[in-house]
Amino acid sequence: MLRKASAACGFASYNPTIVDRARTCFDALGSRRGAEAMHTGAAEFERWQFIRNYDALCGTLAAKFPMVVKP
Repeated sequence: MLRKASAACGFASYNPTIVDRARTCFDALGSRRGAEAMHTGAAEFERWQFIRNYDALCGTLAAKFPMVVKP
């Protein structure tokens, strides 16, 4: 979800520790299940985007995940 939000919200950076952890989880799941999880997250962003405007959505994500993304 946050990867999809990055382009839409213009987040400047990710916490590298979280990125490494996500890669480890992807590898542990395997490419098929990892890809499914990524698609699920992207779809979640799309659902939120449908009911909220970009400014509100991006602000909410930045506030909920300050340890992950930097606006």
